[in-house]
Amino acid sequence: MKNTKFSFNRAWLVLTALLMSALVAVSFTSCKSDDDDASIYGTWVNKTDTYTETYKITETMFSNGYYEGNNLTVIESSDSSGYIYIKYTKSMNADWSYSENAPDVGKWYAISYKNLTDDTVSISGAYKSGGATSTETLDEAVSEFTIENGYFGTYSDCTRQ
Repeated sequence: MKNTKFSFNRAWLVLTALLMSALVAVSFTSCKSDDDDASIYGTWVNKTDTYTETYKITETMFSNGYYEGNNLTVIESSDSSGYIYIKYTKSMNADWSYSENAPDVGKWYAISYKNLTDDTVSISGAYKSGGATSTETLDEAVSEFTIENGYFGTYSDCTRQ
């Protein structure tokens, strides 16, 4: 009789330990931050006392009211940062006006984003003094327009609309 009681207690302890392990595993695997599902796609606004910037990003195009592009390609660096590449459909002329006939139209450009959450993101267009304003191919844009190459010095802090 003593052996039966010992086996029952031992079986109960093993079963309890297995159940606790399963509960802990479920708890850890289901602990997911809301930011893990954040998407760069949507309408983002940076509003200050002197101006408002609006960025519209869909799965196929990017627009901020000044320059626009299609063939949108997103390359994520992490869950909360990455690069958006577009082929210009509207860009800047030498006189600082924007049009569909500007020299960069039909060429590739990049936008960087970081600190992406469900409701906020920081966005920067590629710029550096003396740097490229566009490239002929997507591969060239990926290689040229990087933080390491000195682009993306200033970011706009945006909220989702």
